[in-house]
Amino acid sequence: MSVFSDMLKHFIHEKDVKVGALAHYCNLERSTVYKFINGKREPMSAELVEQIAYFIKLTPLETQQLREAWKMSRLGEDVYYIRKSIDHFLCNFPNKSTPPASDFTPPRQFN
Repeated sequence: MSVFSDMLKHFIHEKDVKVGALAHYCNLERSTVYKFINGKREPMSAELVEQIAYFIKLTPLETQQLREAWKMSRLGEDVYYIRKSIDHFLCNFPNKSTPPASDFTPPRQFN
């Protein structure tokens, strides 16, 4: 099982979604959707994950969670978290072109 398959199984059960109807909507074989649910296969694209989320009627937060779980399953948990850490670091790295705070007073020079 994968993080994605566990989450997909949870949402399908919680929202009482019929797997056959989901497969038909996404233009997939029902067996393919069951492989997603059982962790034997991952969706081929982010667009397919979005289609699944739309059909299940996930909230924006749930859709984001499913998308992140898909990324984690595709990359592997270790690689996923390393990339997230790097992304967080780069996004929060101080920008040297930002002017200093306005309360800065230069030191006085004595003649």
